[in-house]
Amino acid sequence: MISFLEGIVDTVGVNYLVLNTNGIGYQINIPAYNNLSLKTGDKTKIYTYLYLREDKIMLYGFLTREEENFFELLISTPGVGPKVGLNILSKMTPDDFGKAILQEDLDSITAIVGIGNKLAKKIVLELKEKIGKISFLEAGVEKTFKSENISDAIDALKVLGYTYKKAKSAVEKTQEKFKGELTAEELVRESLKIIG
Repeated sequence: MISFLEGIVDTVGVNYLVLNTNGIGYQINIPAYNNLSLKTGDKTKIYTYLYLREDKIMLYGFLTREEENFFELLISTPGVGPKVGLNILSKMTPDDFGKAILQEDLDSITAIVGIGNKLAKKIVLELKEKIGKISFLEAGVEKTFKSENISDAIDALKVLGYTYKKAKSAVEKTQEKFKGELTAEELVRESLKIIG
C-alpha cells in the first residue's frame, strides 16, 4: 500500500495531478478544489489511497490525512465508489458532510453529483452512527474529525497511566495550540508538557 507520495507537481488537471517522485510520474485523482491550491512546480506531499479492481488500478490523493481517512470511510459505504467519494470531497469538507449526515440534510447531500435521494438515505443510514462516534460535533458547534494521530496519541497517554478524559483534554489542547497536523509522537510530547 502506498501511504503517501512526496514530489514535484508536474501537471494539474481538473480532478487529477501528475506528481513527479524521483523521476516517476504518478497520476493521482484528487478532489477538484485541490487543483486550486496546487501549481506546477510545487513541492508537495499527497496522502494516497490505492484502489484495486480486476480491471483497474487507480491512485486517489488528498492534502491531509483527515481527508484520506474520510474518503476511506465514504467508499466503505455500499453504493459509494471512489468517483462519488471524490465528488463529495470536491463539494464539501469532511466536517460539512459529517454535519449534513448527522442532521440528515438530504438536500445538501443530493446536491452532489452522483448522489440521488435513495443513495443519500443509504449514506445517512450507514454513516450516521460511525460519524457520531468519530466527530466532536456538539450542539451544532463544528469541530474537526479525530485523525488517527489523535486517537494514537490518546492511547499512548493512557498506556502511560493517564485517564482517557485527561489524555483527550491534553491532546485537544495541543491540537488547538499547534493548529496543524502533528504526528502522534509530537502530540504525545506536547500533551505531556500540558499535563506536566
